[in-house]
Amino acid sequence: MPLLKTDAIARLQREHPTIELRSETTHFANINARKNVWWYDIPLNKVTSGHHAVLNLLAYDCRTDELHHLVVPTKHFSDSLNKLVVRRDRGTISLELSAGKSDFLQDVRSRGGGIQFARFRQS
Repeated sequence: MPLLKTDAIARLQREHPTIELRSETTHFANINARKNVWWYDIPLNKVTSGHHAVLNLLAYDCRTDELHHLVVPTKHFSDSLNKLVVRRDRGTISLELSAGKSDFLQDVRSRGGGIQFARFRQS
């Protein structure tokens, strides 16, 4: 069963009491029902404004009840903009992070550059 963002944050903070998450810098996705990925639309201004050093990505897989936490420096996004799918019409970076074993947490958008996010996984 899918989770809500607030439930995912509460669960992570129960399991890891030292972690402090703010809603404004935390993005959440449930596993996609049709494709083995997590979808995110990250506002471009969160990456380019200089106001945030890191963004938290929470990825929940209801099939295994696993909640993955990634702490991604905004510099990683900004340094990789030419390899990420940027939707100028919406002002977002569109990520499709794989849940597959061979490309776990890699951006697999067809127009993207295959940027890897697994090294930012905390739990």
